[in-house]
Amino acid sequence: MMSVQFVQTMRQSRGGLLAVALCSLMAANHVAAQSPCTSAQLQGSWELQSATYRDKSGKVVGEIKDQQTRSRKLIAGQHFSFITWSADGKFQVAASGRFSADAKGYHEQVDATSLARLQDKTYHFQCSISGDNWLHQGLEDGIAIEEHWLRVSGVR
Repeated sequence: MMSVQFVQTMRQSRGGLLAVALCSLMAANHVAAQSPCTSAQLQGSWELQSATYRDKSGKVVGEIKDQQTRSRKLIAGQHFSFITWSADGKFQVAASGRFSADAKGYHEQVDATSLARLQDKTYHFQCSISGDNWLHQGLEDGIAIEEHWLRVSGVR
C-alpha cells in the first residue's frame, strides 16, 4: 500500500511537472511563431511601426512611435531601399543597396544614401518574423536599434 506522503509528493510533482510542461509548451509555441528571416519572407513593402535607439549604457537616445516619423522599406530580389519622412511630409533620409538574410540574421550593404555616414556601410541585425511583423535589432554605428516593421504588401 502507498503511503499518504508518497501520494502527496506525486501530486505535487505532477503539478510541478505539469506547470513545467505547460511553460515549455508555451515557450516552444512562441519560438515557433517567431522564425528567423529568410530572403523570401522579406520580399515586399514594410512600414515602420516603432523603433528604440539606445547608447552603449542602455540609455534611450531616440524613439519612434505614434507615427511621428514614418519610414517605408522595400525589399525586392536582393535589394532594399528605404525612405524616412516626418509626420508633416518632410524628407529625412533615404538609402538603398543589397541585402541578404541567413541563419545569422539580416544584413544590409548600403551603396546609395542621402546621409554620408551610411555610405558603403554594412549592417548586421538579428531578425525574426511573426506573421506580418518583422523585428530587427542590432548595432548601427554603436547605437543599439530595435525596429518593428509591418508588412503592407508582398509575400504572405
